[in-house]
Amino acid sequence: MPAPLPHEMVHDGTDASGMEEWRCPACGRHFMMRRPPYYERVVLAEGDENVTHIWTKGGVGFRGARVSQAAGELGDEEAWRSWMREKGIDWDG
Repeated sequence: MPAPLPHEMVHDGTDASGMEEWRCPACGRHFMMRRPPYYERVVLAEGDENVTHIWTKGGVGFRGARVSQAAGELGDEEAWRSWMREKGIDWDG
């Protein structure tokens, strides 16, 4: 079965604190996010999690990502969590 076509996210604005609002007109995915170093994301509606979502802002785009572990790099979960904390990412909410 072929993969579903990607959906394009729409940037609805940024508030004074730097939180950006993003939504997908095709499936209803909707979230607020603040970029690093104070990364934060609040999901308002999940939408279709099986579809790749594409989003662009200011000529720069993002098309989802495939993440894999490179050999010998941060092999355990706590090392990853430590790395994310150092980058301002609160994985555990």
